Amino acid sequence: MRAIACIELLFLALAGLTACDRSSELLLGGNPDEIRTIAHLKSLCEGDCVTVTQDITLRGFVTANDCFGEFYKTLVIQDPSGGIAIAADHPELFLDYSVGDELTIRCNGLVLCEYGGKVQLGTAPVDDSGAGRIPRTELERYLRRTGRIADPIPVVTTIPQIGQSQVDTYVRLEGVRFTELAAWCDTDPLTHRTITTERTVEDGAKNAFRVRTLGSCIYAKEPVPSGTGSLSGIVDCFNGRYSLRVVNREVVFAPTATPPKACP
Repeated sequence: MRAIACIELLFLALAGLTACDRSSELLLGGNPDEIRTIAHLKSLCEGDCVTVTQDITLRGFVTANDCFGEFYKTLVIQDPSGGIAIAADHPELFLDYSVGDELTIRCNGLVLCEYGGKVQLGTAPVDDSGAGRIPRTELERYLRRTGRIADPIPVVTTIPQIGQSQVDTYVRLEGVRFTELAAWCDTDPLTHRTITTERTVEDGAKNAFRVRTLGSCIYAKEPVPSGTGSLSGIVDCFNGRYSLRVVNREVVFAPTATPPKACP
C-alpha cells in the first residue's frame, strides 16, 4: 500500500504540472495528442537500435543526474509508466537539469538502443556501449524544462520485488546493511584511480542485492556506512543482473556516513 501511495503522489504531482503549463506545448510545437508515455516509447525499440521517426513527446521529471558524479553524462527521467536513461554529452548536467525538474522531451530524431537488456535514449551509438550521447549544443532542441515538482519521492520496495518493470525507476530499500565494510569503490593499484565497484547489501531475511557505484562518484573513496538503514536510488539492469545506483547520496544509516558536500 505504501508503494502504491508513493506512485499516486508522483502521478498527481506530474499531472498537476501538465495541467498548469500549456505554454511549453506551443514553444515546442507540440500537441497534447502527441504526448506519450515512457513505456510506449520503450516498446518501439524492436532491435538493438531504432531511430524515432514519429513526433513523439514525453513529459517526465528528472530522478537522477551527475550532481555527485553518480551518473556520468546521464539523466534518468520518469513518468507514471516507468523510467528511461538519456545519454547527454554535458559535463555538468545538474546545472541545467536538476532532480525534480519536469522536462518535455521531443524524441523525433533520437535513437532508442537496447544495451544489456535495458532501453536507453540518445543518438546513434559510436561503440558497443549503448546509445550515443546527445551533443550539448543540441540538448535544448530535444529537452526543455517546463516546470518543477517537489523533491521526487522514491517508491519503497523490497529486494525480492525488484524486476524489469522497475528498471530506471526511483526506489528505496529499507532495513538493509552492507555485507562488507569497505570503501564505496575499489582503487586500481596501478593507476590509483577509483573504479566502478559493486558492493552487496542484504535485508533481514538475508536477501542480497548489488549496489553499483561509479568510480567518478565524489564519495567513492569514503567507507560505506555501518549499521542498518535505507538507500534510495535508480534500479539498473545489465544482462539480467539488477543493481541499485544511489541518487544524490540518499543514504540514511545509523550511524550515518559523513554528510555530503554541495554539488561540485
